[in-house]
Amino acid sequence: MKITVKMRGTCGELAQGFYHGEPILITCPIEKFSTVTISDEFAGVEGLGKKSLAMLEKVLKIFGATDFKFGLRLTSELPRGKGMASSSADLAAVAQAVAKSLGKSFSASELGKLCAEIEPTDGIFYKGVVAMNPLTGQLIKKIHVEEKFLIAVFDYGGEVDTLKFNRRSDFEFPTLDDRINFELIKKSALANQKILPKRGLEELMNFAETLGAVAVNVAHSGTVIGIFFRENDSHIEEKISAVLNQFDFLKFLMMTRLAI
Repeated sequence: MKITVKMRGTCGELAQGFYHGEPILITCPIEKFSTVTISDEFAGVEGLGKKSLAMLEKVLKIFGATDFKFGLRLTSELPRGKGMASSSADLAAVAQAVAKSLGKSFSASELGKLCAEIEPTDGIFYKGVVAMNPLTGQLIKKIHVEEKFLIAVFDYGGEVDTLKFNRRSDFEFPTLDDRINFELIKKSALANQKILPKRGLEELMNFAETLGAVAVNVAHSGTVIGIFFRENDSHIEEKISAVLNQFDFLKFLMMTRLAI
């Protein structure tokens, strides 16, 4: 028996704040993953942190399982403390994989509730870009995106206590559109400068625009930013080099896509 479950991470958030008093997060899912493998071909539990172990125990209790008879291995492409939803991806992948090993499964909304009971969550269990409540895991609205934008992910360095900064935003959504809104992404990122400032962000946004980028987003409780380019952009490597030359305090982390 072998079960593999993958959950996407994020490049921060497209926007974060409040709408009519409710905390709202618009997800920025990417094609990088946390992966859980469960098998009877190896033993022991590998790669799980404190919160992921709590999720394992939580799921076993839900289904009335007294013990876990298989080997479980968690690996991740997502760096920690950067605001890339590594913890949410780990929790959701563990929950779904353990459920499947018991002949069960969770819906996306059920995963949201489970993850939010452990910590504020990033909504990576929902397909595509969505607006959701990070404190409850509840889906609010699906956001229509017409293309898989290329995302160049840059890092300011260090780590952030994501729980300390998580959801600390006074940004009020003027509306909650059902389509991706680039102006909203910009406003939310700049509003977050009062909470977790990122050096030279406005200048970086202006420079990215000269390179043909369509948006710059941030991890509102992390250290990364994403520069969005069109799918057919053929000069990405040169543009990444240009950013690094202009903003030498940034580190290029990875190239990925917006998962829609």
